[in-house]
Amino acid sequence: MKYNVSLTLVLLLLLTGCEGGKDKPLSGTVTITSELFGTGPYYSFGFSFSGADKVSTLDLPGPDVTVLAGDIHNDGVDLIESFLGANTLEPPFALMGEYGTETDAVAAFNALTSAGTPQWKDLGAPLRNYQVWVIRTREGKYAKIVTTDVTLNKTVTPAFASCTFRWVYQPDGSSTFPGS
Repeated sequence: MKYNVSLTLVLLLLLTGCEGGKDKPLSGTVTITSELFGTGPYYSFGFSFSGADKVSTLDLPGPDVTVLAGDIHNDGVDLIESFLGANTLEPPFALMGEYGTETDAVAAFNALTSAGTPQWKDLGAPLRNYQVWVIRTREGKYAKIVTTDVTLNKTVTPAFASCTFRWVYQPDGSSTFPGS
């Protein structure tokens, strides 16, 4: 009996140990949307850089970034725009550049090796194709993204937005990124 219990414990340790060695990716491509789920409370899915996955806005901790569509007051005019949002105490978004083509935007994204000292904003707005953003997470870590496909549908209620972006996450808390 003692032998069976010992053998079972060894097998359990080996099986659980095999799963623990998987590191989360530090880069990739993801699409997030403003689609709402549930019947109350409603929720959507944003993206967690540290988890390298989509996360519900009801989860704790929640996502690092979400995409939303709504009224943005800009220069005295209310506009329905798509934008990036985050639940942080400090402004988390810095627009590093906006480009005319995906090729130019990806080249700038790949060349961006440091966040520097940008002007941080509360919202990533307005959100457009071919933008390069640096995002500061609630943990004070940094990610860079390049938007490759942003859509906005104002004909539905609520307005619908989606955003596909490439991302690179810096988990050590520094604001430098590896060059490509």
